[in-house]
Amino acid sequence: MARPPFPHSAHTFEEAYANTDYRLPLRDEQLDYFYVARASGTSRLEVLKQALSLGTAKGLDTKFLVTGHLGCGKSTEINRLVKDIATQEDLRENLFVVSYSASDLLDLQDVDYTDIAFSIVAGVYDRLHELDITFSSDTIEKITEWISMEVETFTSTTLGAEIELAGGQVGIGRLLNMMNLIGINIRGGGTRGKEVRRLVKKRAPELRDLVNNLLEELRELTGMSVLLVIDDLDKLRKDDAVRVFREDGPFLTLLNCMAIYTAPVSMMYQLGESPSFEKYQRYAVPMFKVASHNGSAESGDLDRLVEMVYRRVSPELFVPGIIEQMAVTCGGVVRHLIKMVQDSCLYCQTFQHPVIDAEAYSWVLERLKQDYSRWLGRADYEILKRIHQTKSCHDAEEAWEYLQSLCVLEYSNGGYWYDLHPVVQMLLGERTPNAEESA
Repeated sequence: MARPPFPHSAHTFEEAYANTDYRLPLRDEQLDYFYVARASGTSRLEVLKQALSLGTAKGLDTKFLVTGHLGCGKSTEINRLVKDIATQEDLRENLFVVSYSASDLLDLQDVDYTDIAFSIVAGVYDRLHELDITFSSDTIEKITEWISMEVETFTSTTLGAEIELAGGQVGIGRLLNMMNLIGINIRGGGTRGKEVRRLVKKRAPELRDLVNNLLEELRELTGMSVLLVIDDLDKLRKDDAVRVFREDGPFLTLLNCMAIYTAPVSMMYQLGESPSFEKYQRYAVPMFKVASHNGSAESGDLDRLVEMVYRRVSPELFVPGIIEQMAVTCGGVVRHLIKMVQDSCLYCQTFQHPVIDAEAYSWVLERLKQDYSRWLGRADYEILKRIHQTKSCHDAEEAWEYLQSLCVLEYSNGGYWYDLHPVVQMLLGERTPNAEESA
């Protein structure tokens, strides 16, 4: 099938390697260059955008959860949503967006609502700084002084002269310095951070009020409703995710603004119909579906994945059909597809290989298989074989482990069904040769 030329696609492996950085979501002009929309009706983010429009008009403080597999493109979809808000007149003029990645501010190996609370403060001030908007320093000083008073004995005895250094600063700089010093927002905060959290949690309603006062002042300053978008919470460890969305859930749902949070796809199974989720509207970013429930090909999404690659890398660098083969191998996981293409470019550049063909594909496939095989044991293969046979995965513990690791992929087609990542299927077949016959 003839495809239109894409002006920003690379024509050399060196350029192609740069265009296929799978670690970062698309943002800014990349959304215009490389973004490919999912099939109409398969992503509820268009519905979410309409919900934001209606909520803004009515002054609602609705909270939204965006779920989906790691690597399925959630962050890119959220960045696209934020960009659409900036170009859609009714939303642009009535909605002030504060959007940031939790991983840029927090140690995602150890997070609770106190960290998120202070990340919101930093996110608001970062956004105002970008727009060169002057904001009263009184609120930030109230938050800083509140921290100081709450942990005064602890910080003075533990930090000594360090707290004097923090005291010599003002505004957001002082707050960020103090957060680092006492461990609230420090990466790897350790014992010091845990002790401060314990003290702060004793006055949780006051902390929420401080953040809400900040959001109310932001609403008054801009004359707009506030939308808070916190990405990368889907990357939280299991215990931290349960703590943030269940035990600390009221903090996130009682903020005086609309908010969008990403959440692990496996959280839906861990909490099920927990009351913690009742106050959220949930929106799923579906996988690109390269095969149907019965194994037959799905050409629509496959074509979209091929276009996604060709927008980055010119078709002249591939032999015909190899991208389709990679897309099927990745099971619709966008990150894996882009990584396979980047690794192929690296192979061709390194070994002076003229084109991405079966030889390059075989090399990158072995790398992906090794990534999975390192931690899958005999017991895993028995469980995975059952999931492959039944196309179901409803045990909460299994769902968390295998969905988060992308061993098992969730697809939607009216309802939900599950299957192994194609690479895991290959490994299962190698270890149990009759696996396919018994499926």
